Amino acid sequence: MQFRESLSRLDSEGRLTKIPRPVDPKYEIAALLRKHEGHPVLFTNVRGAAMPVAGNLLSSMDLLCESLGFRKEEWIDRLTAALRGPGPVEEARGEFEYLEPDLDRLPILTHYPEDQGIYVTSGVAFSRYGDRRNMSFHRLSRIGRDRFVGRLVEKRDLHTMYVDARDHGEDVDVAVAIGNRAGVLVAGATTVERGHYELDIAAALEPDIRVCSARTNGTQYPVDSEIVLEGKILHDETTTEGPFVDLTNTYDVVREQPVLVIDRIAVRKDAVYHALLPGGNEHRILMGAPRTPTIYQALREADVEVTNVYLTEGGSGWLDAAIAIRKHREDDPRRAIDAAIRGHRSLKKITIVDSDVDVTNPNDVNYAVTMYWEAGKEVILRGVKGSSLDPMATSDGIGSKLAIDATKPLVVPPDRAMKMRRAEPPPDLR
Repeated sequence: MQFRESLSRLDSEGRLTKIPRPVDPKYEIAALLRKHEGHPVLFTNVRGAAMPVAGNLLSSMDLLCESLGFRKEEWIDRLTAALRGPGPVEEARGEFEYLEPDLDRLPILTHYPEDQGIYVTSGVAFSRYGDRRNMSFHRLSRIGRDRFVGRLVEKRDLHTMYVDARDHGEDVDVAVAIGNRAGVLVAGATTVERGHYELDIAAALEPDIRVCSARTNGTQYPVDSEIVLEGKILHDETTTEGPFVDLTNTYDVVREQPVLVIDRIAVRKDAVYHALLPGGNEHRILMGAPRTPTIYQALREADVEVTNVYLTEGGSGWLDAAIAIRKHREDDPRRAIDAAIRGHRSLKKITIVDSDVDVTNPNDVNYAVTMYWEAGKEVILRGVKGSSLDPMATSDGIGSKLAIDATKPLVVPPDRAMKMRRAEPPPDLR
């Protein structure tokens, strides 16, 4: 479902909050997105801008999966299938107006007082260098009328392409698409093996993906993106990027990062700008949800019968996983812990529970930990690779991990059997 089709559907169902009064892109829109967390919002009168701004569109798993056309209970199976069987991408003609590179045309937001400045946060970068392609999310801080500084995470695909291009004295072609359908956003947040292209995952999730060629470089991007910034990542210019509020609602550090120069702006008629609130539900869901199938698959490969995986709100949808398994061996929880780390190395805390526990309910998970954990059923790892978002880790993400086995023993001593059995609700005798 295209970005604007999703907006229309939400509006027709009465689930789109429209704010017609004048709003300021500096702080005010971000504050209102926070106030309406979990509910889609459209700002139709943005000061200093000719286009409206929409946000919180995918700020719950229900909203995300509805936009993709299936139930949230199908999420892991659907994305797993898309990872295994990429879909077809067709070439088509884009219906864009092509403008000179003046970023003042766009209602780019300032989100928090200590941010470096105004940031594009929902942009998916379609990059090309030689015969290599990549599609990924990157935050972009505007530093001029035609340029940004962007955060490229070290050792990930685009950073690797950039380093190779830099070492050869060459730039990387890029097109940053804003206002994308849900499948494109999910694919842009998904990690794939080298040599695979993320857009094929989007095409498996939504079978009508069509792309057009950029006017100024060798990239291609979806014809239904609302706004596209064509340009290049410069090999010979860097500057500082940050601070910036990340998934954990804490400030990421300042780093030296590459500069992107914009050569052309492509805009659809009546374009709508997508604002993604840093540290908000939409941010956490889009970044974290694509990791659940990789964790799930890692457990299955470890011969553990996994029934559900959930990245918790308390862990910012990134650092903390609750995992339900159907235990057949006493070492299954440890197998599950090791596999979960392989599936998502950024995890800091892992809780393994039985299959009758609702991992999406923190009270249920806490009940299992309180009732079925005992000393010796935890795993503590120190000096291991984790996440740079962990404030207790080093700058390169070396820190600690805690994993808890909160499953019941397979063999229960008779004198403890009643204590292990949770009472059923009383019968309704009406």
